[in-house]
Amino acid sequence: MTRLTHRLDRARRLAAAAGVDGLYITAGANFRWLTDEDAHPGGWPLWASIAIVPVEGDPAMVISRMHADIFSLERSPIVQVFDYVDGEDPVPALRAAFAVTGLSRGTVAVDDAMWFGDADLLATAMPEIRPRRAAAVFERLRAVKDADEIEHLRKASAAHDAGYARAREVIRPGVTVAEAGAAIVAAMTAAGSGDLALSGVFHDLSPRPFAAGEIVDIDLFPGSHGGYRADSARNLFLGEPSDEARRMYEATLRAWEASMAAVKPGVPAQSVHRVCAEVMAEAGYEQVWKVGHGVGLAPIHEPPLLQDGNDDPLEEGMVFTIDPGAFIARNTPIHIEDTVVVTADGVESLTRFPRTLDELVVG
Repeated sequence: MTRLTHRLDRARRLAAAAGVDGLYITAGANFRWLTDEDAHPGGWPLWASIAIVPVEGDPAMVISRMHADIFSLERSPIVQVFDYVDGEDPVPALRAAFAVTGLSRGTVAVDDAMWFGDADLLATAMPEIRPRRAAAVFERLRAVKDADEIEHLRKASAAHDAGYARAREVIRPGVTVAEAGAAIVAAMTAAGSGDLALSGVFHDLSPRPFAAGEIVDIDLFPGSHGGYRADSARNLFLGEPSDEARRMYEATLRAWEASMAAVKPGVPAQSVHRVCAEVMAEAGYEQVWKVGHGVGLAPIHEPPLLQDGNDDPLEEGMVFTIDPGAFIARNTPIHIEDTVVVTADGVESLTRFPRTLDELVVG
């Protein structure tokens, strides 16, 4: 069984368990996961890019002629492909696709991120097909990564490590945010990252120079490999940290260690967040963001979400962040964020860059 055929079967099983007749998947992370193809974002009326996966029957795909010429359709387990040219009405292609799936009425599960234009297109083409939000399907579809996905995330994390090493070399008082950001991106791409963007202080690559005494938030999301985005963060301290900064950092490190120790298969996701929040609270700080979120093909957070209210059990192969911390000033967090993978008996951090405070003081 090929990797994509295995994914198609998993999608069918989850749809059946959720009590729907099939899945209606539009452009985005789930479309790419199922097809290995990255349809242009935007949804209809820009593009209609749709995979229809019935619980029983043949799957089908609707894409523009441009996408058909770009995609490697010969490797897809979805062999029924219907295309249209930009400017044409895609309704006939969509109706033809539904016809080969055997679905003319019933309920299809849709992703929360589906564009309204895509929902309107479905209602126009197939008025007897009812879309239904199905978190039970889409929150589990990609939550457990296979070996290939974990290897992509391991390589993305290695590129992050290269970025932090370069950041520690280049960030000094007087160096601009733009200069440092360009150097970090160059180091990450040389190490295999497929993204040119950064976050944290580098969200805006401004000409502002770094200042002595500054606490620099380095968030290297969305550094990626093969489309899979790792997420991690470190602080650099430009000079000796204040007593309060040192105290907050040491509390954050203890919370990171406690959170990592709490991760293992079968543990409810929320319990890891609660362990982190308790350690931070004991030190007098509040953990105001969820301690972890899944990473992968999504442009930002994806399941599993390690937050209060989520008692879904962690599973071997899940990849997510561990990110304890607190704000020491407006929009200036002190935090330690790693991308980690759940193993058979615990957890492995894919982010290797040092976490001890002395190794993060520069300039």
